[in-house]
Amino acid sequence: MARNYKYLAMNNCIKEIISLCSLKSLLLNSDCVKENKLYHIVLSNAVEPLFSDELLTKESKTCLKNLTKIGLLYDTVYCRLHTGQWNEVEQTEREMFTILSYIRILYALIICEASEESIKDGIYLADLGLMLGATVTTRHNNVETDLLSTTATILTEQLSKTSITQPPLKRIKLDKHIHEEGSNDINTLPVLESPSLECFGMHYYDKQQPALFKGIIDDWPAMERWHDPNYLLSVAGERTVPIELGSQYSSDDWSQKLMKFREFVEQNICDNPGTSATIGHPAAYLAQHDLFDQIPALRRDIVVPDYIGRTDISPRIKAWLGPEGTISPLHTDPCHNLLCQVFGAKTVILARPEDTDKLYPHDHFVLHNTSQVDARRPDYEKFPLMREVSFHRVTLRRGDVLYIPPKWWHYVESLSPSFSVSFWFE
Repeated sequence: MARNYKYLAMNNCIKEIISLCSLKSLLLNSDCVKENKLYHIVLSNAVEPLFSDELLTKESKTCLKNLTKIGLLYDTVYCRLHTGQWNEVEQTEREMFTILSYIRILYALIICEASEESIKDGIYLADLGLMLGATVTTRHNNVETDLLSTTATILTEQLSKTSITQPPLKRIKLDKHIHEEGSNDINTLPVLESPSLECFGMHYYDKQQPALFKGIIDDWPAMERWHDPNYLLSVAGERTVPIELGSQYSSDDWSQKLMKFREFVEQNICDNPGTSATIGHPAAYLAQHDLFDQIPALRRDIVVPDYIGRTDISPRIKAWLGPEGTISPLHTDPCHNLLCQVFGAKTVILARPEDTDKLYPHDHFVLHNTSQVDARRPDYEKFPLMREVSFHRVTLRRGDVLYIPPKWWHYVESLSPSFSVSFWFE
């Protein structure tokens, strides 16, 4: 009886994912499919059975045959995505990778009868498709949505119904390793309590002057939810995310790897520094990632501040999650930034755009927006012009929002386990 219930639940999960493309033309009429004869033939043969009245089974020869062909085509496109410079990859190849990821997930679920492992594999394939592919939009429950993001959400919900419950983790101590507010804080910026849109626009946005705002994000659901790791893991534990390893991205020891969100949080956010889980591991940082496009449940926990909507209705929203000691070296960005601190604390050092020549940017084009100088401990013998730079310093705490204007240099270091959200806007 229990097995039949499980089978029906899995069957419904597969049907829900198939329903995301209720019109097979969404898959077959894409330019990336129509422009390549091989792509069109393989995909036509694979898509047709998914939309037939008779549900495929693992015993079906057609099912196994199509999965093999889709797998070969998937591997071919994957290799193309990793050939040459990323910015030279054709958009059609990325879109094809998204479509192949979706179809491969479905066939794998059918053949494995949507076992727990196949669901986890499906979530991984969806995340890889989100990171490497192009956005393919569809409609789900009468709402326009991203094909792979919604697929991963459906699979995550199904996994929560079938997997063994993990032992709960302790809530993150918000005051851990952080001195009491005001005891040693240094702040050389204006501090405002919920400034009006007019005040922000006239005195800060238009004049491009940084400032610290309070009382703006206090009502975000994230403020109460995100420092509970059990909540974060319930919505994102099985998801795969890109993690930066090393002291900072401008250092020789820097690298990247893909990790399960659960593994990253358990090793780097919940454990004390120096425990067996962290000894011997380089600093790990989920930095500048489109986490909220990948996981809509977390996106619903935050609200775009009103200050942004007056000039930009589509800000780029980035996540920054890591342990104490993570660093973004002194660098500059071309757009406006509202850096919102959900939990933990950070120290931020800022310098004016007019001081760019005195901050010794790297010569290489990849790091041209990054200074060679360690903002914490400047080497004035090596970088003598640094003596002429006047820095602003601020401690960013839970609920604080820092406005960083375009081209302002900023160095950021976590004083504790920390979760921040950046809104980049025009």
